[in-house]
Amino acid sequence: MIKGNEMQVYAVMGGYDYEGECGYTLQLFDCKSAADAYAKELEEGCYDYAEVKTLNVQMQSAIAA
Repeated sequence: MIKGNEMQVYAVMGGYDYEGECGYTLQLFDCKSAADAYAKELEEGCYDYAEVKTLNVQMQSAIAA
């Protein structure tokens, strides 16, 4: 359940079998089709797999409105 200033995002990360995920490939998307396209790009590149996870994130700002 999304509350207040939470937002649902798709986290995509590529990885290698037996080695795990590569943190520097992590990207967040607010659009499922864009996340899937990036995952496909990673898998067609040099990564063995790409994982897409749905996350609820809480937006924070140092600037008070």
